[in-house]
Amino acid sequence: MITSEEIKRRLWDGANELRGSMDASRYKDYMLGLMFYKFLSDKTLETFKVTSGLGQMTESELVEEYTKAKAEYGEQLDKMIQNVIGYYVSPEYLYQTWLKDINSGDFEVQKVTDSLNNFERTIAVSGDSDDFKGLFSSSTLDLTDTALGSNLNERSKNVKALILLFADLNMVALQKDDVLGDAYEYLIGQFAMESGKKAGEFYTPRQVSEVMAQIVAKTSHIKSIYDPTVGSGSLLLTVKKHLDEDDQKNLSYYGQEKNTATYNLTRMNCCFMVFVLRR
Repeated sequence: MITSEEIKRRLWDGANELRGSMDASRYKDYMLGLMFYKFLSDKTLETFKVTSGLGQMTESELVEEYTKAKAEYGEQLDKMIQNVIGYYVSPEYLYQTWLKDINSGDFEVQKVTDSLNNFERTIAVSGDSDDFKGLFSSSTLDLTDTALGSNLNERSKNVKALILLFADLNMVALQKDDVLGDAYEYLIGQFAMESGKKAGEFYTPRQVSEVMAQIVAKTSHIKSIYDPTVGSGSLLLTVKKHLDEDDQKNLSYYGQEKNTATYNLTRMNCCFMVFVLRR
């Protein structure tokens, strides 16, 4: 089993190698956004596997079973998964399908854009729908941005390299041990250090977060916490870590953020926490 430190080191080394001259404060949106979509795809496959009562199988076998079930049951299968996790990712839009296209030489950046756009239409209309709505808006992940490459071939090459960075990571397994959330927080912190002054709009230094969180956590029976400049949500999550399990489950989190891309980063970060508490 890969350790938390190994994942952090590998992902950060990969980020430095791949981002080239792109500003760290901008590159983080692409890297963390695609990392989160891998989690959403893995969560869809795991939910299908559990609800269908399937036994042990390889990931490629699971994708094949999911594709067959989708062809047979259609919307009925979509609703089943949606009722459990609040959304679904169709077989043709899975992260694993991007990887298959890359390996066969059929990959196109447009497929990623189509997948992110389709995700918006799979979200359940419920009280939790805001957890996912608008996560992959063009202000967060604009795959036509020339910062990713001056032409389509360059952008395709860079996006493929970024997708491959997460290819062998089972995000659900890592999330269950809180390794994924830790790695996500670590990357945000590393991008913040690289961003210099720009980091202030999305990250509170860990030392400051720790002091503030410990002060807040001394209050007994906390029902809610609020951060008026929420950034990446790291301060809220740090407070959570200083509370016992019962208080965590009953706690409401509130935050305010002006920058849309940063707001979406906050929601991705907090979604890991939501799935941890629901498991």
